[in-house]
Amino acid sequence: MRRVTEGRSRLFEQTSVPAAYARFMGTQLFGPWARELVGRAGVPVGASVLDVACGPGTVTRVAAAAAGAGGRVRGSDISAPMLAVASSVAAEPGAAQVEYVEGSATSLGFPGESFDIVLCQQGLQFFDDRAAAVREFRRVLKPGGIAAASVWAAERPLGLFGAIGATLREYGLAEPYPRAFDAASYALPADQLRELLGSGGFSDVSVETVELDCVWETADDAIATISGTPFGPLVAALPVADQDAVRASLAERLGCNVPGQVTIRTAANIARGVA
Repeated sequence: MRRVTEGRSRLFEQTSVPAAYARFMGTQLFGPWARELVGRAGVPVGASVLDVACGPGTVTRVAAAAAGAGGRVRGSDISAPMLAVASSVAAEPGAAQVEYVEGSATSLGFPGESFDIVLCQQGLQFFDDRAAAVREFRRVLKPGGIAAASVWAAERPLGLFGAIGATLREYGLAEPYPRAFDAASYALPADQLRELLGSGGFSDVSVETVELDCVWETADDAIATISGTPFGPLVAALPVADQDAVRASLAERLGCNVPGQVTIRTAANIARGVA
């Protein structure tokens, strides 16, 4: 698992990927899910919050708005280019102070009992050692603190990333890391997620499968999501005709052949536990 995760993380460090990730998926896909996660965590005004695997800061900023000016929010990610994109976005008026820190989810660089809330959106399934990461969530939480994590639901179709993987596999592009095109590697079932938190020392663990329809304003924006994934640079290196063929195939899978907005149904398992 370590080689798989490290290979995936290195591809996110290519400079074109984080900016495209934020532009074509931040608002459309991860924004609605960020609001869902922060709402289910119940971030109170004045809270201290850690967002693990924060990427370009989508969840971090939503949490900062919820915590307010009296709160304290940290975003942690293994990718320095992702953190650079996150840091470039100005804070909302009245939001908590945000600081971004580079680091691994399995060895968080914070003292024990530092936070009221730990959040993790679409990262846990990709960590080298999921159990170690959950133990770290528990370690940095104050007694009675809340951890909330979301992963794509193994019980439902994968949605956007399933379509991207199937397109690239059909096209014959070589996997940049093992199981890169395997939809199952992007998701976790609810029972496994519940067991992870329970084994990590959390009580009152609940997991709910949630569905959201995510909307892109144009077909071009929906197709451009591929440039915000680890596969974007690989597609960009193809001859122009081959790039066009990949995008046309992805457009068909996503239902982008009709002008106007593109709606993609997504489903996640969201877990919540008490430290």
